[in-house]
Amino acid sequence: MVHRFVTALGLLLALAGPAAAQVAPDTLPADSTRRENTAPRNAFIKALLVPGWGHFSIGTPVRGVFYVALEGSSWYMLGKTLRKLADAQDRERGFVKIAKDSLNALMAADSVARKRLSDPLAYDAAIAAHPDVARLSPLVKARKQQRQDWITYTVFFTFLSAVDAYVTAQLQGFPGDITATPTGDGGVALRFDVPLPGPGRR
Repeated sequence: MVHRFVTALGLLLALAGPAAAQVAPDTLPADSTRRENTAPRNAFIKALLVPGWGHFSIGTPVRGVFYVALEGSSWYMLGKTLRKLADAQDRERGFVKIAKDSLNALMAADSVARKRLSDPLAYDAAIAAHPDVARLSPLVKARKQQRQDWITYTVFFTFLSAVDAYVTAQLQGFPGDITATPTGDGGVALRFDVPLPGPGRR
């Protein structure tokens, strides 16, 4: 699904250039031209720094609120996952300590066990085989994968917001409407409504 969003973003960026060219720079005052040129870049940077800021700065508050909610939810889930991972790792370290104490006591009392467990690989395997450690290790691995997933989502949503703010700023002078509608298979359908010249129009 992510690659479809990236494809849609690429299409919007490709359209941004022609849309910005609808107004010829040489017909505008110099100050106005500079503002037009810097607005998309400023919106992009602001959206990277603070969720929704880029959209609020260009006068699209509805999109700004959407990205505040989207990025806020992503950051919340990332923080929640980090807390759960830290808790699972703390519990795992506690069980590992218990397993080491048990093995050390066994090695002190049994020469055969001491000889067998003197190999670091055998010692680590014995710790991993401890019932509590073995039960908790899959949970720690799952939490680490969730952390990686939410980091990816958070970064993606942040750049999605920044690119959308940039493209929206570029398309503000475009003589038509562009809408993006999610499709059933996880893609995005783009619709362009451009007014055509009619009788009496120039």
